[in-house]
Amino acid sequence: MWFTGTEYDSHQTVSYSVGPGSNSVITDISFDPVINQVLIAADDPNIGEIDMIKWYRNIPTPSPTLTPEGFKTPTPTPIPTPEPGKIGIFRSSSGMWAIRGTTRVYFGGTGDEPVYRDYDGDGIRDIGIFRSSSGLWAIKNITRVYFGSSTDESVPGDYNGDGSCDLGIFRDTSGLWAIRGVTRVYFGSAEDTAVPTDYDGDGSADIVIFRNTSGLWAIREVSRVYFGGALDSPEPGDYNGDGSSEIGIFRPASGLWAIRGVTRNYFGGSADQPVPGDYAGDGTEDIGIFRDTSGLWAIREVTRAYFGTVGDIPVAR
Repeated sequence: MWFTGTEYDSHQTVSYSVGPGSNSVITDISFDPVINQVLIAADDPNIGEIDMIKWYRNIPTPSPTLTPEGFKTPTPTPIPTPEPGKIGIFRSSSGMWAIRGTTRVYFGGTGDEPVYRDYDGDGIRDIGIFRSSSGLWAIKNITRVYFGSSTDESVPGDYNGDGSCDLGIFRDTSGLWAIRGVTRVYFGSAEDTAVPTDYDGDGSADIVIFRNTSGLWAIREVSRVYFGGALDSPEPGDYNGDGSSEIGIFRPASGLWAIRGVTRNYFGGSADQPVPGDYAGDGTEDIGIFRDTSGLWAIREVTRAYFGTVGDIPVAR
Protein backbone atom coordinates (compact mmCIF):
# COMPACT_ATOMS: atom_id res chain seq x y z
CA MET A 1 0.00 0.00 0.00
CA TRP A 2 1.33 3.37 -0.84
CA PHE A 3 0.08 6.90 -1.24
CA THR A 4 0.59 9.84 -3.53
CA GLY A 5 -0.33 13.39 -2.71
CA THR A 6 0.65 16.99 -2.13
CA GLU A 7 2.72 18.24 0.76
CA TYR A 8 1.52 20.39 3.59
CA ASP A 9 1.07 23.93 2.32
CA SER A 10 0.87 27.38 3.90
CA HIS A 11 -2.79 26.79 4.87
CA GLN A 12 -1.87 23.59 6.70
CA THR A 13 -3.96 21.38 4.34
CA VAL A 14 -2.99 18.03 2.88
CA SER A 15 -4.68 15.99 0.14
CA TYR A 16 -3.73 12.41 -0.58
CA SER A 17 -5.13 9.51 -2.65
CA VAL A 18 -4.55 5.78 -2.62
CA GLY A 19 -2.13 4.55 -5.23
CA PRO A 20 -3.19 2.16 -7.99
CA GLY A 21 -3.48 -1.48 -6.95
CA SER A 22 -4.26 -0.73 -3.35
CA ASN A 23 -7.51 -1.77 -1.66
CA SER A 24 -7.06 0.79 1.14
CA VAL A 25 -9.47 3.65 1.65
CA ILE A 26 -8.21 6.88 3.28
CA THR A 27 -10.48 7.72 6.17
CA ASP A 28 -8.71 10.76 7.66
CA ILE A 29 -5.82 13.14 7.04
CA SER A 30 -4.64 15.48 9.78
CA PHE A 31 -1.69 17.67 10.59
CA ASP A 32 -0.13 17.85 14.04
CA PRO A 33 1.55 21.28 14.34
CA VAL A 34 3.30 20.33 17.58
CA ILE A 35 5.38 17.58 16.03
CA ASN A 36 5.14 18.88 12.44
CA GLN A 37 3.74 15.56 11.08
CA VAL A 38 0.96 14.63 8.66
CA LEU A 39 -1.08 11.73 10.07
CA ILE A 40 -3.04 9.58 7.59
CA ALA A 41 -5.67 7.07 8.64
CA ALA A 42 -6.79 4.38 6.16
CA ASP A 43 -9.00 1.29 6.12
CA ASP A 44 -7.71 -1.78 4.31
CA PRO A 45 -10.06 -4.81 4.01
CA ASN A 46 -7.12 -7.16 4.21
CA ILE A 47 -5.42 -5.74 7.37
CA GLY A 48 -8.02 -3.47 8.91
CA GLU A 49 -7.58 0.12 10.00
CA ILE A 50 -4.09 1.55 9.78
CA ASP A 51 -2.40 4.79 10.79
CA MET A 52 0.51 6.03 8.79
CA ILE A 53 2.82 9.04 8.94
CA LYS A 54 3.03 9.86 5.30
CA TRP A 55 5.14 12.99 5.55
CA TYR A 56 7.30 14.67 8.13
CA ARG A 57 8.48 18.20 7.79
CA ASN A 58 11.11 19.64 10.08
CA ILE A 59 10.12 23.27 9.96
CA PRO A 60 13.06 25.31 11.21
CA THR A 61 12.38 27.73 13.97
CA PRO A 62 12.58 31.13 12.33
CA SER A 63 15.45 33.30 13.43
CA PRO A 64 14.25 36.12 15.63
CA THR A 65 14.12 39.47 13.93
CA LEU A 66 16.82 41.57 15.46
CA THR A 67 15.85 45.07 16.35
CA PRO A 68 18.72 47.24 15.24
CA GLU A 69 20.30 49.14 18.07
CA GLY A 70 20.82 52.83 17.79
CA PHE A 71 24.27 53.99 16.71
CA LYS A 72 26.61 53.88 19.65
CA THR A 73 29.36 56.44 19.71
CA PRO A 74 32.59 54.76 20.76
CA THR A 75 33.61 55.81 24.24
CA PRO A 76 36.71 57.92 23.77
CA THR A 77 39.80 57.34 25.85
CA PRO A 78 39.55 59.83 28.65
CA ILE A 79 41.93 62.71 28.35
CA PRO A 80 43.77 63.39 31.57
CA THR A 81 42.75 66.67 33.17
CA PRO A 82 45.82 68.83 33.75
CA GLU A 83 46.48 69.36 37.43
CA PRO A 84 45.90 72.85 38.82
CA GLY A 85 48.90 75.13 39.22
CA LYS A 86 50.81 74.49 42.43
CA ILE A 87 53.16 76.74 44.30
CA GLY A 88 56.68 75.34 44.06
CA ILE A 89 60.36 76.22 43.90
CA PHE A 90 63.62 74.78 42.59
CA ARG A 91 66.74 75.59 44.67
CA SER A 92 69.63 74.96 42.32
CA SER A 93 72.28 75.34 45.03
CA SER A 94 71.11 72.04 46.54
CA GLY A 95 68.99 70.58 43.75
CA MET A 96 65.90 70.71 45.96
CA TRP A 97 62.41 70.76 44.48
CA ALA A 98 59.70 71.74 46.94
CA ILE A 99 56.11 71.59 45.67
CA ARG A 100 53.82 72.97 48.33
CA GLY A 101 51.60 70.32 49.86
CA THR A 102 52.90 67.66 47.47
CA THR A 103 56.57 66.72 47.61
CA ARG A 104 60.18 67.59 48.41
CA VAL A 105 62.82 65.88 46.32
CA TYR A 106 66.42 66.48 45.22
CA PHE A 107 67.05 66.43 41.50
CA GLY A 108 69.57 68.50 39.57
CA GLY A 109 71.99 71.14 40.76
CA THR A 110 73.72 74.45 40.18
CA GLY A 111 73.40 75.71 36.62
CA ASP A 112 70.40 73.53 35.80
CA GLU A 113 67.21 75.05 34.44
CA PRO A 114 63.93 73.59 35.77
CA VAL A 115 61.61 72.30 33.01
CA TYR A 116 58.49 71.37 34.95
CA ARG A 117 56.05 69.90 32.40
CA ASP A 118 53.88 66.84 31.69
CA TYR A 119 56.19 64.60 29.64
CA ASP A 120 54.21 61.34 29.79
CA GLY A 121 50.69 62.64 29.11
CA ASP A 122 49.16 61.68 32.46
CA GLY A 123 48.03 65.23 33.27
CA ILE A 124 50.64 65.64 36.03
CA ARG A 125 53.74 67.79 35.66
CA ASP A 126 57.04 65.95 35.93
CA ILE A 127 60.19 67.18 37.63
CA GLY A 128 62.93 67.77 35.08
CA ILE A 129 66.01 69.83 34.31
CA PHE A 130 67.83 71.10 31.22
CA ARG A 131 71.61 71.37 31.63
CA SER A 132 72.69 73.62 28.81
CA SER A 133 76.42 73.06 29.43
CA SER A 134 76.03 69.51 28.12
CA GLY A 135 72.59 69.58 26.46
CA LEU A 136 71.26 67.10 29.03
CA TRP A 137 67.52 66.77 29.58
CA ALA A 138 66.82 64.71 32.68
CA ILE A 139 63.14 64.00 33.43
CA LYS A 140 62.74 62.22 36.75
CA ASN A 141 61.64 58.58 36.39
CA ILE A 142 61.03 59.07 32.65
CA THR A 143 64.10 59.76 30.53
CA ARG A 144 67.60 61.17 30.11
CA VAL A 145 68.59 62.46 26.72
CA TYR A 146 71.06 64.91 25.21
CA PHE A 147 69.53 67.54 22.97
CA GLY A 148 70.86 71.05 22.46
CA SER A 149 73.90 72.99 23.67
CA SER A 150 75.06 75.90 25.79
CA THR A 151 73.82 78.51 23.31
CA ASP A 152 70.27 77.16 23.31
CA GLU A 153 67.15 78.20 25.19
CA SER A 154 64.85 75.39 26.35
CA VAL A 155 61.36 75.53 24.83
CA PRO A 156 59.49 72.38 25.93
CA GLY A 157 55.86 72.11 24.80
CA ASP A 158 53.26 69.86 23.20
CA TYR A 159 54.07 70.64 19.56
CA ASN A 160 52.26 67.67 18.01
CA GLY A 161 49.10 67.75 20.13
CA ASP A 162 49.44 64.27 21.61
CA GLY A 163 48.95 65.44 25.19
CA SER A 164 52.56 65.12 26.32
CA CYS A 165 55.39 67.62 26.32
CA ASP A 166 58.11 67.43 23.66
CA LEU A 167 61.72 68.44 24.23
CA GLY A 168 62.69 71.52 22.27
CA ILE A 169 65.34 74.22 21.92
CA PHE A 170 65.50 77.70 20.38
CA ARG A 171 68.93 78.78 19.09
CA ASP A 172 68.65 82.52 18.73
CA THR A 173 72.00 82.89 16.94
CA SER A 174 70.45 81.23 13.90
CA GLY A 175 66.72 81.31 14.67
CA LEU A 176 66.62 77.51 14.82
CA TRP A 177 63.75 75.76 16.56
CA ALA A 178 64.50 72.06 17.00
CA ILE A 179 61.67 69.99 18.49
CA ARG A 180 62.88 66.46 19.19
CA GLY A 181 61.08 63.92 17.02
CA VAL A 182 58.72 66.54 15.61
CA THR A 183 60.30 69.31 13.50
CA ARG A 184 63.16 71.69 12.72
CA VAL A 185 62.37 75.19 11.53
CA TYR A 186 64.00 78.62 11.42
CA PHE A 187 61.97 81.44 12.95
CA GLY A 188 63.28 84.49 14.81
CA SER A 189 66.67 85.92 15.62
CA ALA A 190 69.06 86.91 18.41
CA GLU A 191 66.89 89.81 19.62
CA ASP A 192 63.85 87.58 20.18
CA THR A 193 62.43 85.73 23.17
CA ALA A 194 60.76 82.39 22.52
CA VAL A 195 57.18 82.18 23.88
CA PRO A 196 55.65 78.95 22.55
CA THR A 197 52.13 77.98 23.62
CA ASP A 198 48.79 77.20 21.96
CA TYR A 199 47.52 80.49 20.52
CA ASP A 200 44.93 79.10 18.11
CA GLY A 201 43.27 76.50 20.34
CA ASP A 202 44.16 73.43 18.25
CA GLY A 203 45.84 71.62 21.14
CA SER A 204 49.37 72.08 19.82
CA ALA A 205 52.02 74.57 20.91
CA ASP A 206 52.80 77.18 18.27
CA ILE A 207 56.27 78.48 17.45
CA VAL A 208 56.26 82.11 18.58
CA ILE A 209 58.70 84.93 19.30
CA PHE A 210 58.39 88.22 21.18
CA ARG A 211 60.68 91.04 20.02
CA ASN A 212 60.66 93.56 22.83
CA THR A 213 62.53 96.22 20.85
CA SER A 214 59.40 96.71 18.76
CA GLY A 215 56.71 94.88 20.73
CA LEU A 216 56.32 92.36 17.90
CA TRP A 217 54.63 89.03 18.55
CA ALA A 218 55.14 86.72 15.58
CA ILE A 219 53.10 83.52 15.73
CA ARG A 220 54.29 81.21 12.96
CA GLU A 221 51.60 80.56 10.34
CA VAL A 222 49.00 82.27 12.55
CA SER A 223 49.49 85.99 13.16
CA ARG A 224 51.74 89.03 13.70
CA VAL A 225 50.76 91.53 16.40
CA TYR A 226 52.42 94.47 18.14
CA PHE A 227 51.82 94.51 21.88
CA GLY A 228 54.19 95.62 24.64
CA GLY A 229 57.65 97.08 24.65
CA ALA A 230 61.26 96.90 25.75
CA LEU A 231 60.61 96.87 29.51
CA ASP A 232 57.95 94.17 29.39
CA SER A 233 58.08 90.45 30.19
CA PRO A 234 55.99 88.31 27.81
CA GLU A 235 53.37 86.32 29.78
CA PRO A 236 51.00 84.57 27.37
CA GLY A 237 48.29 82.30 28.76
CA ASP A 238 44.63 81.33 28.60
CA TYR A 239 43.32 84.15 30.80
CA ASN A 240 39.66 83.85 29.72
CA GLY A 241 39.33 80.05 29.64
CA ASP A 242 38.48 79.75 25.94
CA GLY A 243 41.07 77.06 25.26
CA SER A 244 43.63 79.25 23.50
CA SER A 245 46.37 81.49 24.85
CA GLU A 246 46.15 85.26 24.76
CA ILE A 247 49.08 87.58 24.21
CA GLY A 248 50.02 89.21 27.50
CA ILE A 249 52.77 91.21 29.19
CA PHE A 250 53.89 92.07 32.72
CA ARG A 251 55.55 95.47 33.19
CA PRO A 252 57.48 95.26 36.48
CA ALA A 253 58.21 98.97 36.60
CA SER A 254 54.51 99.69 37.24
CA GLY A 255 53.06 96.25 38.05
CA LEU A 256 50.92 96.37 34.91
CA TRP A 257 49.47 93.18 33.53
CA ALA A 258 48.04 93.76 30.06
CA ILE A 259 46.28 90.78 28.49
CA ARG A 260 45.31 91.55 24.91
CA GLY A 261 41.56 91.59 24.43
CA VAL A 262 40.91 90.46 28.01
CA THR A 263 42.06 92.77 30.81
CA ARG A 264 44.48 95.35 32.25
CA ASN A 265 45.40 95.10 35.93
CA TYR A 266 48.07 96.35 38.28
CA PHE A 267 49.46 93.62 40.47
CA GLY A 268 53.00 93.36 41.78
CA GLY A 269 56.08 95.46 41.23
CA SER A 270 59.70 95.67 40.21
CA ALA A 271 60.90 93.19 42.86
CA ASP A 272 58.48 90.49 41.71
CA GLN A 273 58.69 87.59 39.26
CA PRO A 274 55.54 86.87 37.24
CA VAL A 275 54.10 83.40 37.91
CA PRO A 276 50.77 83.10 36.06
CA GLY A 277 49.04 79.72 36.20
CA ASP A 278 45.72 77.98 36.73
CA TYR A 279 45.86 77.94 40.52
CA ALA A 280 42.09 77.66 40.98
CA GLY A 281 41.81 74.65 38.65
CA ASP A 282 39.04 76.25 36.60
CA GLY A 283 40.82 76.20 33.25
CA THR A 284 41.67 79.91 33.40
CA GLU A 285 45.11 81.41 33.91
CA ASP A 286 45.43 83.48 37.08
CA ILE A 287 47.69 86.51 37.47
CA GLY A 288 50.35 85.86 40.10
CA ILE A 289 53.73 87.04 41.42
CA PHE A 290 56.57 85.54 43.46
CA ARG A 291 58.59 87.90 45.66
CA ASP A 292 61.70 86.00 46.64
CA THR A 293 62.89 88.59 49.17
CA SER A 294 60.05 87.47 51.46
CA GLY A 295 58.96 84.20 49.84
CA LEU A 296 55.56 85.73 49.05
CA TRP A 297 53.31 84.14 46.47
CA ALA A 298 50.37 86.39 45.65
CA ILE A 299 47.79 84.93 43.25
CA ARG A 300 45.22 87.53 42.34
CA GLU A 301 41.78 86.74 43.81
CA VAL A 302 42.94 83.22 44.73
CA THR A 303 45.53 83.05 47.51
CA ARG A 304 48.55 84.50 49.32
CA ALA A 305 51.22 82.21 50.74
CA TYR A 306 54.84 82.32 51.84
CA PHE A 307 57.01 79.65 50.30
CA GLY A 308 60.67 79.91 49.28
CA THR A 309 63.43 82.43 49.68
CA VAL A 310 66.01 84.51 47.84
CA GLY A 311 67.61 82.58 44.98
CA ASP A 312 64.77 80.10 44.54
CA ILE A 313 63.34 79.63 41.05
CA PRO A 314 59.52 79.44 40.94
CA VAL A 315 58.22 76.32 39.16
CA ALA A 316 54.46 76.73 39.41
CA ARG A 317 53.75 76.88 35.70
